[in-house]
This record gives sequence, structure tokens and C-alpha cells, in this order.
Amino acid sequence: DSYEVLDVTQKISDHEPIDKASLLVCGGRGIKSEEDLKMLGELAELLGGQVAASRPIVDNGWLPHEEQIGQSGATVKPDHIINIAISGSVQYQVGMQNSKCIISINHTAGVPIFDISHYGAVADYRSLVPAIIEEIKKRK
Repeated sequence: DSYEVLDVTQKISDHEPIDKASLLVCGGRGIKSEEDLKMLGELAELLGGQVAASRPIVDNGWLPHEEQIGQSGATVKPDHIINIAISGSVQYQVGMQNSKCIISINHTAGVPIFDISHYGAVADYRSLVPAIIEEIKKRK
């Protein structure tokens, strides 16, 4: 078989690649819905960052592969990374462990992500993230 390239177009994105972002808000398997993912997007926007995810979110079709962190995604080193509902598989950690400040929120104490986090909150993101968003809006 032979193929002929008929056209090449540059992919247009409304934000920089995740490996260039200085702040990332990342959602994982524990994110319950696309609606919750939009809440993470709002937090990222308020903080001047962008959303990324671990593989399950991409597998669900909620974010494109370009926004996946980990062994089968991108390796990132942002100044700040906020992991939400991510337990921290080795594959994910490999992709983000060199971030300068790692902040994690998970409802389960003792998940691997807390071992490499500088700050952690054992909490349900569905109550903590809206409270953080509200506080940021109050201060702006």
C-alpha cells in the first residue's frame, strides 16, 4: 500500500501545552463527573493555570490525550501542581514527581500521592474545592 499526504494542518489549542504550564490542577479516577471536572477547570482558571488529568479521565473521554500526565502521557514540572482525587499510581507519579510544589486532595489517607506531596488534605474534593473557589473569588 502507498499513501499520499493531501493536507497538513496545525492543531489549534486555546492554551499552552501542559508541560509548559506553571500551575496545573489535575483530576484523577476519583472525579465523579464531567461537571466536577469543569469545577477543576474553574479553579485552574482562577489560579492562572490549566487542567490536566491522570489516565482514567482521558479514558473516559473527558479530556484529550494531550492533557494526560504520566508514563503514557506528558511529563510535567510545573511550579505548582494540585492533584485532586488522584491516588498516585507509579505511572502518574513518574510524570509529575519533579514538580516544585505538590498539593494533593484525596478522601483516602495513606494513598501513594501523599508520600510525594508537600501539602495534602484528606477531604472530599466536592466540598473542599468549591470552598477554595469561593475564597479565591472573595479575595479577588
